[in-house]
Amino acid sequence: MPRKTSLKLADIRFQGGAPFRTAREQKEVLSLIRQLAVSAGIGVADLALSAAILEALSGGRSKAHVFKLTPFFGPDRQVKGPPVVVKIAPRTQGEREKANYDKFVRWALPAACRPELLGFASTPAHAGLCYSFAGRPDGARMDTLTECLQRGDATRPELVLRTLFDPLRDTWYNPALLRTESDLARRYLDRYFKGPGPAARKAEAAETETSLQACAKRYFKARQKDGRYVIGRLSFPSPHATLFASGQKRRYHSCILHGDLNSDNILVADVPSVAKIANASSSATGVTMIDFQKTGRGHVHEDLVAVEASIRINYGRDVSRMVSQDALFSEILKKERLIALGRPPRNDPYPASIRKVRDAASRYFGGIEDNANYHFAVAAIGLRLMQAVDLSHVARARITASTLWAAKSLAGEKL
Repeated sequence: MPRKTSLKLADIRFQGGAPFRTAREQKEVLSLIRQLAVSAGIGVADLALSAAILEALSGGRSKAHVFKLTPFFGPDRQVKGPPVVVKIAPRTQGEREKANYDKFVRWALPAACRPELLGFASTPAHAGLCYSFAGRPDGARMDTLTECLQRGDATRPELVLRTLFDPLRDTWYNPALLRTESDLARRYLDRYFKGPGPAARKAEAAETETSLQACAKRYFKARQKDGRYVIGRLSFPSPHATLFASGQKRRYHSCILHGDLNSDNILVADVPSVAKIANASSSATGVTMIDFQKTGRGHVHEDLVAVEASIRINYGRDVSRMVSQDALFSEILKKERLIALGRPPRNDPYPASIRKVRDAASRYFGGIEDNANYHFAVAAIGLRLMQAVDLSHVARARITASTLWAAKSLAGEKL
């Protein structure tokens, strides 16, 4: 039931400034946020909502903006209320997310795995969604998994796997809901490349490999020979050719999944150490996911591979110890080989985190899905990420190396 409010547009403020391009757009978004705050029933006792402070959370590469909204109540803003998460997106994207939430999330997932959609509103150009906050009601700190990884916190992926992914085995990942599909290459062409048809998507994927070739040359001194990558005594097949040019149709299994579960879309509240919460639920530990625009049926490994790629992109603690860039990139190539072999050193947080993601994939789907399909997914997302323009050199080197090793493993070649 909507709450009473004395909230004026001037009382809605953005920490660090509003991220909108024009005064007209900002006014429309402020009006939308006001509608959301009222429709979501944000309130404390019988006090009127009088102010709102929005703090930007790390956003993905879409046109949407995600904020932590902290409300204040009373004529002098004397009472601080529990925060919520507000997402502002282009209208069609927001409406699609609302429909996916109602279809796949609201009734399909247990409370421990989902945020509650408290409110939805739209304007001619934008749509807004208001979700429950992942942290405690006292306003505990909340970060995206991206921010945790960038701080060098390698414990968070394990926390996410335990408290967010494990319960999905009884819902989205339930074996009873799996389907056998016929063409894994077509799935990833459709998912990661946007041409008007299969031929155009294959051409786009082939063009993307030119960026991979440039990265392999820059970071690992790779050269091209007979369509292969040659790095010292090592030789790798073309990922594009291995994935999409063979004409082979690989069978795979599909399930309901998030569809874009990169680390920007996983929220983690400030919680005790992982050791203290080994048996805790997601609601107790403050882990949740947002952004359900692409939620639906897809390859069983997609969400896990997205988390793995996010670790490669964002984890940074181990990159400052190398005395030279050549030593750094050489170490990256070696580590990615050990990861592909399934033998990463357990005392190294970066590969150990990826090992835990792959162990989870084996627990969930090992008796059902061909393990080679995981390497297929790693190589496919690696090609896709070559289109990104905001990756660090370390991230590009890791993605390049993991893509090459995945293609080599998929081709059945000795690592």
